[in-house]
Amino acid sequence: GTNPKTGKPNSVRLYSIAASRYGDDFTGETTTLCVRRATYWCPELGAEDPAKKGVCSNYLCDATPGTECKMTGPSGKVMLMPESDNYNADIIMVATGTGIAPYRAFWKRLFVENGPAAEAYKGVAWLFLGVANSDALLYDDELQAIKKKFPDNFKLDYALSREDTNKKGGK
Repeated sequence: GTNPKTGKPNSVRLYSIAASRYGDDFTGETTTLCVRRATYWCPELGAEDPAKKGVCSNYLCDATPGTECKMTGPSGKVMLMPESDNYNADIIMVATGTGIAPYRAFWKRLFVENGPAAEAYKGVAWLFLGVANSDALLYDDELQAIKKKFPDNFKLDYALSREDTNKKGGK
């Protein structure tokens, strides 16, 4: 899209892919992103300020299935699972919020897809996910199903930083 302030194309936004090479539909022709809608709470208005909403995150969150998006990449650091000759290796994953995206590809390959990685993996994959409160837990249904089906190979720990109230009733 075009930046309304400058009239120039919007700058590139970086997102991590939250699917394995096969995509969530197993065709290898789609991908999944983990996107948090960017909003700004204005204390003076006592409401969200629509003039300060995230351009790309809101576009993606409002898109419907099948919406075509121009993508480029990958860029930056690459995160890879252990090589196929070391499927006994333990994998420790630590993430906060949407930083969980690349690890979703890991657990999909290891525990959901019917591929060589899922057949061969004998290690323990342990995910630590930190979020503010339980309503911000991402992929919880997927993770609980994996934990139930693979109790010896998958561990899951959540760190909730604002779940409880303090003495003044705040978070």
